[in-house]
Amino acid sequence: MTFGVFEEVERLIEYIPIDCDNLQIDGKFAKDISIDSKFYFEDVDGIATRLGIIEVVRGEADEINGQTRFITLVSLRDIVRLLNKFLKDARIEEVTLKQRYKQLQLIKGFDSSLRNLLFDFCLAALDGDNLNAKLYLRHSYYLLGLHRRLTLLLSIIVNEPSLKEDKDVRQLLTLLAVMTEPNNIDVYFDLNDGGFTKKYSTYLEELQKLIPANQGISVPRREEKEEPHFL
Repeated sequence: MTFGVFEEVERLIEYIPIDCDNLQIDGKFAKDISIDSKFYFEDVDGIATRLGIIEVVRGEADEINGQTRFITLVSLRDIVRLLNKFLKDARIEEVTLKQRYKQLQLIKGFDSSLRNLLFDFCLAALDGDNLNAKLYLRHSYYLLGLHRRLTLLLSIIVNEPSLKEDKDVRQLLTLLAVMTEPNNIDVYFDLNDGGFTKKYSTYLEELQKLIPANQGISVPRREEKEEPHFL
């Protein structure tokens, strides 16, 4: 995986009709648009060929030179699947502003605080906690430096009820969570209930679904009688 691929995928979001705020970080589908709606985009730099799964259809013949013109189409589902394709081996530096992330790494306690914002967003979104998901996502954008277009895509997931249980969308949220999961997961252990919190348990259920296709992903485990260890 190399830096820059995510920017290429995220650029495709600009071709999806989206209603958003002035900062373009809180969006929802325009009227009569769904995750599977297809839209034409000008593939001037061959991104469809390089990324591999963008739909290319045969158009009308060019009246001037008689050659067949090919049309490239993209849907939000195509974009989500492309992100899923590359996220398995990605690092958080690839979805955040490079300079911002370098600066954050110099802050004491960074790994146990700001980085977890994106992880907590994923857990809230997977569990349907839209209020907290929106809060974590905005903090991820402003504090962590999450890419603007990726932030916009994730906000659509939160704002559109139809996407809540979509298989590809939930895989995207799970892979982002795997990438940002903290080393110390004790904060997600519920002392009163004797197990992980509901949100973290939901995440583990989604993670189990990915294991057949992604054997390299390990599911966190905890002994039933083990007391949580707080650092």
